[in-house]
Amino acid sequence: MDGKTQKERLEQELRFLKESFEAEVISREEFEKGKDRLEKKLVEIKSNEKELYKDESIQQSNQKQEHHETAEKDESLINKEGEKIKLKVIQDEDVNNEEGELLQITSESREKTQQASPEEPKSTPIQEPKKESRFFKYAVIFVILALVIFFYYSYNNSKKEIEEKKTDLKLSALCSSDDDCSHAGKQGLCIEPGTKNAKCESNEIQKMNVLILTDKDNCVNCDTARVLSIIESWFGALNANEIDYNTIEGKTLAGKLDAKLLPLYIIDENITEKQVFEQFKQAFIRKDNSYVLSDDASGSPFYFKRDDIPNKLDLFIISGDSSSAKAEANLKEFLAAFNDVKFERHLSNDNFTKELGIKTFPTFLVNNKIKFSGIQSAETIKNNFCKLNTVPECEKSLAKSLV
Repeated sequence: MDGKTQKERLEQELRFLKESFEAEVISREEFEKGKDRLEKKLVEIKSNEKELYKDESIQQSNQKQEHHETAEKDESLINKEGEKIKLKVIQDEDVNNEEGELLQITSESREKTQQASPEEPKSTPIQEPKKESRFFKYAVIFVILALVIFFYYSYNNSKKEIEEKKTDLKLSALCSSDDDCSHAGKQGLCIEPGTKNAKCESNEIQKMNVLILTDKDNCVNCDTARVLSIIESWFGALNANEIDYNTIEGKTLAGKLDAKLLPLYIIDENITEKQVFEQFKQAFIRKDNSYVLSDDASGSPFYFKRDDIPNKLDLFIISGDSSSAKAEANLKEFLAAFNDVKFERHLSNDNFTKELGIKTFPTFLVNNKIKFSGIQSAETIKNNFCKLNTVPECEKSLAKSLV
């Protein structure tokens, strides 16, 4: 198995590890640990490949240098022989048989060259590097094979561990938090979260009982949906029921709890068992073994005990407050259109303001019974007023934007 195949297998294992993590088969800690291990192996393979390439380049360079030196020695030897032959010819010019002498000189020169050849290191420098080169190649091949075997077994062991992890997880309900065990209508509980022994348990959700005392016939803006959604966001699922104030049961309950405003939100005493109760308990008042949402928290608008005064409008403001000044500016158009309206203005420290328990400014009170708050346009003030009063001016169209 070559380095490329090993590298591809490690990359495949890295992808498999990532897919296992994305499928939530393994934890992030296991993923990071496996990822670091595989990336280190990839770096080692790349490093080995570079070192092998470097060693082969050095080997080839040494062989070229050895061949070059051998060629230079052979050329030098030939030049020496030529010089010896030329010298003999010059010394023996008087000999008649010039060709015979040249042949004799050549023969003697060759014999001398053969006698001197054992002293020349021709074969030894060439053969020894070859042996060393072959030994180095075998050593490199052995190291590569050892690495391949090591990575192969590491890959198989890692794969086996992941498979065992999958098998263990299949034997139990994998979960890391209670949310993983939640089902419709049931409360989930994760036992030993994040471990191979993790399992889910579920119980029926215990809804908190909320009793709403209201008067739908006379309270024109007693919508309870907004407040119930807030309570549900605090304490979870609710079991809400309404009681009409106009019934004997409703009036008895209102007297028992000393209610001043409707709707009135009454919650079981077991609300204290909720872990978050301490966080929101300031919004409740304990009355007769129950907890009642305070008037300030509920923002209930209907003073059901007060007498109804038709065509009456009161405004509660803070002197010098910018919001109160804007509310009065937008009210001018309404007052100009409704000439018969009975209007009164009250400051935050007036006795009447304290009697009603008004703490939000500006606030309007219609017919001495229904309140609404905030900076409102002339058209909105008209609509709220006309819900309780039927007068010709209600047909008029006033400004819908704020002044």
